[in-house]
Amino acid sequence: MGILSDFEDRVASGIEGLFAGAFRSPVQPAELAKALGKAMDDGRVIGVGKVYAPVAYTVALSPDDDAKLGAFKPTLGGELATYLVDHARERRYELASRPSVAFVTHEDLRLGRFRVSATLAETDAENAAEEYGSPARRQTAITDISTVTVNDMNHDVALRGEQVIIGRLSDAQIRLTDANVSRRHAAFIRLEDGWAIEDLDSTNGTRLNGRPVTRARLHNGDVVEIGLTRLVYHEPRT
Repeated sequence: MGILSDFEDRVASGIEGLFAGAFRSPVQPAELAKALGKAMDDGRVIGVGKVYAPVAYTVALSPDDDAKLGAFKPTLGGELATYLVDHARERRYELASRPSVAFVTHEDLRLGRFRVSATLAETDAENAAEEYGSPARRQTAITDISTVTVNDMNHDVALRGEQVIIGRLSDAQIRLTDANVSRRHAAFIRLEDGWAIEDLDSTNGTRLNGRPVTRARLHNGDVVEIGLTRLVYHEPRT
């Protein structure tokens, strides 16, 4: 039995009757679980031989849906957190702590609609409502995320911030242990309409689609080669 089925069975058996009234709205526990699992996948970061996943999650509901959940939100949050633990274990993600799920209301959401967001630091969850204050910023945080697949692994890196450093230094966002890679080898640089790759005066250079490059705008499917590592760039999913 899959972890989503396990989650649904726990909700049904553990609080049967209570949630039947709470979930008269179109928002269903399984849909929340799947959205949070996707947020975990989108927010994962590659470290030294490990893939770290976010631990703090926020679910934004419409005022009507929030009212329907009422006192059941803590119980649902706990079950969703357990689902995320199972999701991380299934994909072999590292968690700094047990995931936490917080609920907030957003006035612009209609009945049955919701948004989710994820952060690596638990303290960020407490500021999520303020950080994603406007609907436009919230939507960008959730869907407008470029990713990079490293050496055809199943683990993608979400590109966040103004730049993402690639190199052998321990503080590089994408750390590669290849001896052919410089300490600060290259960086993904945020542009107004996407991302670029920039070589940081590395010893062995950076290649884009097989050709040496100093700096270039990236397009969906572009392959960046750094040492023996291939990084495939993906435009945001909409």
